[in-house]
Amino acid sequence: MRVSEKVYLIDSFDIPGIFSTYFLDFKKKVLVEPCVVSGVKRILDYLSKFDVRKLDYIAVTHVHVDHGGSAATIAKILNSKILVHPKGLKHIANPEKLWQASKAVLGELAEIYGKPESIEEEKLIAVEDLQSFDLGDDELITIHAPGHAPHMVAYYLKKRKILFPSDSIGMHLKGKTFPLTPPPFDFEKAIETLERFEKLEVEIVALTHFGVTSRNCIREVKDRLKLWFEIARETKSIEELDTKLREVDKDINLIDKNTQFYSFYFTSLNGLISAVKSF
Repeated sequence: MRVSEKVYLIDSFDIPGIFSTYFLDFKKKVLVEPCVVSGVKRILDYLSKFDVRKLDYIAVTHVHVDHGGSAATIAKILNSKILVHPKGLKHIANPEKLWQASKAVLGELAEIYGKPESIEEEKLIAVEDLQSFDLGDDELITIHAPGHAPHMVAYYLKKRKILFPSDSIGMHLKGKTFPLTPPPFDFEKAIETLERFEKLEVEIVALTHFGVTSRNCIREVKDRLKLWFEIARETKSIEELDTKLREVDKDINLIDKNTQFYSFYFTSLNGLISAVKSF
């Protein structure tokens, strides 16, 4: 799917509409959000249409296995450098500890996503906040974006005004955008990150879960996150929080119980309750 000139969305999972990976087809070629190991064939098949035999960069937003899981695998095949937050570098290089934690949290789903491969540290680039990469026909800016995870990086195409924020904004479905707040979630930093995004000249927001939308989602998620957090301060359990949220936010009913988005939602409730306790 074409997002903008030289920017394409790859639906990179066997179940469509869950994971968006983005291909930037400039002089320097970039894959943003490589997602899960089990999606590697889909990504490579898509890139083959452009006769891509080498990627200059694979841009990892954060090291969770559903976002950076296939980075090392694709980097080896397409001789790429991997962009990653300094705090996440060791987990991309040697993902064993990350993998064990992922299995403990995700259970069988971790096996469906696939185990990340290790890779030499010299293939990794630890990106700083507001670091710039010249792609030839646009400039890719890295933005440290804590809240959802301390090792989160958003990417911004300056000329095309496209923001790739991953879960630092959240998940988008049926025209609405919802926060993703798994533990350990940092409410204050998440709000600060969203306020940074609001100051950018953004026309398109390219999310991982799922697809593209307008900049209006930034304000929508900030308002929804503040509401959800206040409700969480008045509750003691996930079940109670879910009930109270549904009373004030009818859009939650758009989240289909039979999809992965519902799992994302309930994990987020757990993170909100944990964040309230440490606030």
